[in-house]
Amino acid sequence: VVVHEIAELAAPMVCTSLGIPYVDVGYGPLTPKPLLEAAGAAVAPHWRERGLEPHPLAGLYRHLYVDPCPPALQNLGIADLDAVQPMRPVAVGPLAMERPVWFDDLPRRPTVYVTLGTIWNRDLRFFELVIEALRDDVNLIVTVGSQNDPEALGPQPSSVVIRRFIPQHEVLPWCGAAVMHGGSGTMLGALAHGLPLLVIPQGADQWANAQQVIAAGAGRRLLRDDVSAETVRKEIQALLSDPTYVNAAENIRDQIGNMPPPAEAIARIEDLV
Repeated sequence: VVVHEIAELAAPMVCTSLGIPYVDVGYGPLTPKPLLEAAGAAVAPHWRERGLEPHPLAGLYRHLYVDPCPPALQNLGIADLDAVQPMRPVAVGPLAMERPVWFDDLPRRPTVYVTLGTIWNRDLRFFELVIEALRDDVNLIVTVGSQNDPEALGPQPSSVVIRRFIPQHEVLPWCGAAVMHGGSGTMLGALAHGLPLLVIPQGADQWANAQQVIAAGAGRRLLRDDVSAETVRKEIQALLSDPTYVNAAENIRDQIGNMPPPAEAIARIEDLV
C-alpha cells in the first residue's frame, strides 16, 4: 500500500499500473471537484502512455481518503466519497502543558499570533503593517520565517516578540486570536485551540480556506490589496470584541477534539494491505 498527500498525483498512476491500493491523505477542506477534473485531464496523457485508462479525478478517492478536516470547514462533496476515514489533526511534538516563561514578560492583555507560514513570508512589509496596527493594543507573537531576520523589523516594545520560527503548538494555547495566510496546517492548528482567525490569503488553497472559515463564522478575511494598519486593526478589534467568532472557533475546536486519532487511520490503512 502507498500513502500519498492529495496534491501528489504520481502515486495513483503508479499504484494503478502495479495493481496495489493507495491512500489519499488530505490536509484541509476537500479539493473542489472542478479542480480535480482539471488535474485529471492534465495527467491523462501520462496514464495513456502506460496503457492505463485515465481516471476523471486523476485516480483520487478510489480506495481510501484520510480526512483531517472538521465538519464545520468541510465541503459538501465529502458525502460523495465511498471510503473516508476522519483523522484528528495533531501537533508534531508534545503539546505545551505550561506557558513559555517568556510570556511572563508580556503585558496583561490579549495576545495575537501572526504568521505567513513557511513559504509565503517573503514580504517583510506585511509584518511591519501588522505590527504597526496592533502593537499598542495587544501582545504580538510574530514568526517571520527562517530566511528573514527579525531584527530587520527594528526595535519593538516588550509586547512584541519576533522570531524566525516557533512551533505553533507551543504558543497557540496562550493566544486569543491569529493573523495568518490561511494555510491548512496553520488554520487547523489555530482552530484546534479555539482561536478566531483573520485570514489574509497569499496563494494556493488559502482563498478557499478563508471562505470556509468565514462560512463557519470563525473569522474574517482581508485581501492583500486591502491590507493596511487601519484595516488590520479594525478586523482584529472585531474578532476580539464579538464573542460569536470565539464561539464558532471553539465549536470547531470541539469538533477537532472529537475526531478519531491517527491510530484509527493507521488501522484502516493496514486493512488495505
